Amino acid sequence: MFLDELHLINFKNYRNSSFSFNPGLNFIYGENGNGKTNILEAISLLCYSKSFLMNSDSDCVMYGENRYDISGGFENASGTKSRVKISYNKDTFTKELYYGNEKISRLNEFIGSFPLVVLSPYDLKLTSGTPQDRRRNFDLLISQVSKVYLSDLRDYNKIIKQKNSLLRENVLTRRYQPGEVRDMVSVWNSELLELAVKIIFRRLDFIEEFRKYVEECFNIIVGTRYIPVITYESDIFEGTTDTRFEASEIRSRLKNLLESRLDAEIKRGLSLTGPHRDNYIFSMNKDGTLFDMRTFASQGEHKTFVVSLKLSEFGYIKENLQHTNIGDPVLLLDDVFSELDKTRIAKISQLITDFNQVFITTTDVDHLDVLKQSFRETKAFNITNGTAEEK
Repeated sequence: MFLDELHLINFKNYRNSSFSFNPGLNFIYGENGNGKTNILEAISLLCYSKSFLMNSDSDCVMYGENRYDISGGFENASGTKSRVKISYNKDTFTKELYYGNEKISRLNEFIGSFPLVVLSPYDLKLTSGTPQDRRRNFDLLISQVSKVYLSDLRDYNKIIKQKNSLLRENVLTRRYQPGEVRDMVSVWNSELLELAVKIIFRRLDFIEEFRKYVEECFNIIVGTRYIPVITYESDIFEGTTDTRFEASEIRSRLKNLLESRLDAEIKRGLSLTGPHRDNYIFSMNKDGTLFDMRTFASQGEHKTFVVSLKLSEFGYIKENLQHTNIGDPVLLLDDVFSELDKTRIAKISQLITDFNQVFITTTDVDHLDVLKQSFRETKAFNITNGTAEEK
C-alpha cells in the first residue's frame, strides 16, 4: 500500500496545498518550524483518524480558521485505489471520516485499512516514559492487524470508564450504602472480566510473536552483543515468573484480584486492577547480564532500543497482513536522524531500503545523498513556511 497524493486545506500552516508522492522514498527537508512534521501528522490522521503526536483536532486547524480538510489517495497491493477524507469543524466540534463515498461511524471498521508505522522524537520516551505510553503504542500496533482486539479493547475501555465514574461519584457524594456500591461494582467487574482476559491473553501472544522482529532489527543495527527483551507486567503474575498461562488461569487470577481489591477500589474511587493498568517492561541482555532500560540504559541505548522497536513494527504488520490485499504499511520517520550518530544512520538507511513507501523529515539535506544510494525511487520536497517545492 502507498499514498500517492495528499491535499491539505487550513491544516496547521498549510492553507491549500497538494502533494504528489512516489511509492519509494519521499524526502522532506527544511528548517525547523516550517511545517515538515505537519505533513506526516496529516498522513497519520488519514490512517489512524488521529494525530501520532496526540494533538487535539482543534490544535490542527489553521489559526483564524474554523475547520480543516485532509484528503488522500491510496493504492493497495492489488492496484485498487481508494480515497480517504477527514474533516473537522472547530465550531461544532464535529469530525467526519469518509472512506471512498462511505461515511465511517465506527473506527474499528476503519483502523488497519491503511497500516502505518511512525517513528518520531516523541517515541523516544517509550523506554523511559509511562506504562500508558507503552500500552498505547502496542494497542495501536495490535489493532492494525486485529479488529477483534480493537473491538475488545474499545468495549473494555467503555466499561472501565463507567466503573470509574461510579467509583468517583460515590467517593464525592457517598450516595450509596457500602453494600449497594459493592453490588454495583461487582456487576461491572463481571462484565469486564471476559474482555480483560482476552486482552491480556492477546498481549502475551503478541510479545511472543513480536520478539523475533525486534531481535532481528536490533542485531542489524548494533550486532549480537545486545539482545532486547520485552516482558509483560501484570498483577495477575504476582508470585510467579511464568507468564505462559492458559486463558482459564488468567481468568481465575484476575477474578480473585478483582474481588480482593473491591474495597480498596471503593475507598479510592478508582479501578485498580485490569489490563488498563498493566505494563510492558523493556530490558537489555548485555553480555549475559539483564538490565532494565528505565534505570540502567544510556541515552544512546534508549535511542537504539526505540528505533529497533518501531522499525520492527513494519515486519510484524507486513507478516500479519500478507494474506490480505492491503499491502505493506507506510513508514514515517520524523526528524529521527538528528537523534542518531552517523553509523546508526547508515545502518538504518540500509535496513529500510526493503521497506514499502517511506517518508523522512529532516533539517539536513545531505542525508538525501546517502539514501539515494539505497532507494531506486526518490522524491524530495523543500518546505518553507508551509509551502513545498519539489527538488
